Amino acid sequence: MGIKYYVKAAVSEYADKDGASKKRYATVGIVTETKKGDLMIKLEMIPLLGLKEGAFWGYLNVPEEKSDTQKTTNTISDDEVPF
Repeated sequence: MGIKYYVKAAVSEYADKDGASKKRYATVGIVTETKKGDLMIKLEMIPLLGLKEGAFWGYLNVPEEKSDTQKTTNTISDDEVPF
């Protein structure tokens, strides 16, 4: 059961440096595939700004592969700890 899509929606608005109104988006849930191959959605939150005329509108974004810089973690051995 892997994540097929991330569900993203507008969660707030802000004004850019030119004063134009822009929307800020956040991940609000996922779409996953079941063992039978069906798609299932899990919403972890529903932002009020995402509600338009009584309905929720969200974008489905395909998961992006993490770059090598995101995969690396800093590990320190016990010998390197100063205390």
